[in-house]
Amino acid sequence: MGAAGLVTSCKNPIAEMIKTAKEQKLTVEPNPLELHGDRVPFKMSAQLPVKMMKKGTKYALEVYYVAGDIDAMQDMQPLPADAAKIKAITFAGDEYAGQAKDPKKEEAMEFAYLDKYERGGLFIKGIASKGEGPKAKSKEFGPVRLVVMDGRKVKGVATTSRLLKNPMAGLTPVAGETPFIYAAHGYSKPDDETLTARMDFERGSIEVKPEYMNNKQTSEIVSELFKSAKMPPFTATGISSHSPEGQESVNVKLSEGRAMMLEGMFKKMLELYKYDKKDMTKYVFNFDKRKLGETLPEFNQLVDASSLSREQKTEAKEIMGASADFVEKEMQLQRKAYYKTLMDEVYPRMRYASTAVKKPGATKTPAEMSAFVQKMMKGGANANELNEQEFLFLAASTPDIKERIEILKLAGQNYQTWKVHNNLGASYLDQALMNNNNKANIEDGIKQFEASMKKKETGEAAYNAALGYAMKGDMAKMEEYLNKAVALGSAEGNAKFNTAMNGAKAYTTFKQARDRNDGKYKEAERLLENAPMTNPNLFNKGLAIMMQGVNYDAAIAAFNSAAQKNPKDAITQYGLAVAGARKGDESTMSAALKKAGELDNSLKAKALKDVEFDKYKDKNSFKDAIK
Repeated sequence: MGAAGLVTSCKNPIAEMIKTAKEQKLTVEPNPLELHGDRVPFKMSAQLPVKMMKKGTKYALEVYYVAGDIDAMQDMQPLPADAAKIKAITFAGDEYAGQAKDPKKEEAMEFAYLDKYERGGLFIKGIASKGEGPKAKSKEFGPVRLVVMDGRKVKGVATTSRLLKNPMAGLTPVAGETPFIYAAHGYSKPDDETLTARMDFERGSIEVKPEYMNNKQTSEIVSELFKSAKMPPFTATGISSHSPEGQESVNVKLSEGRAMMLEGMFKKMLELYKYDKKDMTKYVFNFDKRKLGETLPEFNQLVDASSLSREQKTEAKEIMGASADFVEKEMQLQRKAYYKTLMDEVYPRMRYASTAVKKPGATKTPAEMSAFVQKMMKGGANANELNEQEFLFLAASTPDIKERIEILKLAGQNYQTWKVHNNLGASYLDQALMNNNNKANIEDGIKQFEASMKKKETGEAAYNAALGYAMKGDMAKMEEYLNKAVALGSAEGNAKFNTAMNGAKAYTTFKQARDRNDGKYKEAERLLENAPMTNPNLFNKGLAIMMQGVNYDAAIAAFNSAAQKNPKDAITQYGLAVAGARKGDESTMSAALKKAGELDNSLKAKALKDVEFDKYKDKNSFKDAIK
């Protein structure tokens, strides 16, 4: 680039330096300049002709940013009072005198961004000097607009980073999905309990005597089972048996009769507690009615558990295991000295009928919970009929948002916990999202999150509050609570929260970026790889990739994915247009910019002054897109 218009007829060394300065070569990267956070960083290099620098001379190239339309400004005019002095690149002649290579320096520079700087550009002013102290001589030239080696001015600041979306921007309601974090209900249906009912009988009898062995306790357990719980129909399996003594014909009938008596006890309970008669036949009992040799395995087990000696046990089992007649075997045992022990310890435990019934878990069914809630709404039941977990479970199982809100409001009468407040607040925001960001719903939701945080500070409630404030338009509060959510983390290891946090962390990380290459945009991109696939997250992913200035194809792909989530979002199309412009893909730029303008007419004016589109502004593709 040449310092145009700076030629002088002076023949002194300083004048010669200025004359030669028109051959200096300047570069600025990036061009146009870009806003990162609240700063505008860039790198500038200056290469001087080697003949320009003599011993004892110095050269300083001062850099300024001036707001306004620099195309309408004139070189060699005083800079306005509000021009921002950025930095100077300095050269000392003593370092380069006699060298064959052109002196070259690169400096990292930056200046604080003001909104008026969106339009403006870089100016330079050169100062050539010789000598030190009172005898030093210097001469200034410029200021002139900075023109880089390819002939372009450095004008304007691209504010593309400000397109960053908060986690709610561009989010559309999807049936069955929610962007908000609901606390886990903590409800789990208890396993069914298997209840074994056993009735013992006296020798040769099928009569149930309550006072015999443990029969009274069994009757009370069965009674309580049918009394306290509505037992659903079941098919129960059981065993009925007899001891070896007595005639075969009698023992067969005993096994059948004892099974009938136990089944009859259950049927009486059904009648006593007024179970529906038409359902009676649905309660089925299947008994294994053991008789004669079928009782042998149980006989052997009981003998082994008895107080008989080892030899007596072996003998008794051998007698009963022989192939002789059943009555004959019993007669052999009766002649043994230990027969009384068999009668006391073994035979009584073989005269029984037993069955196993599954007792339903103690918690109410969803239908019963819902019925209780309906009664509560009509004032016919108290909120303490359900515990907190049951309320939260029922609310989570209810797709109707209005009904869910009513359930959680009832829960709040007895259980003012962080979970109830959080889930009620999330329900209000879901309702607001379905109703075009209804202000009353948003306020109700935020109040519930604040109440939740008073009970217990959790990342879940803080994140939801951040989304609520975003919906309200209070970005400062949104960022405050978003940072709280990141710091607090999930109170219960909530997987959805952890995934949502990737989107939140990406948002805060993106805003910390102060340069293309400081790693913040790359970290935001990495976080968004594992964030919910929402429009704002996909958009921010594309933006993070684009701001690194490398892979514009990947940025375009992310913007297209964001557009699929919300085809009517104008900012998504605008971001896609910028990515197309940066890549040099004129058709993508034009098509996306046209859609953006159709969706939001104000974006046409924005595009006109956006330096991202400067190289297209004289082309019909751009003009047609914004007309």
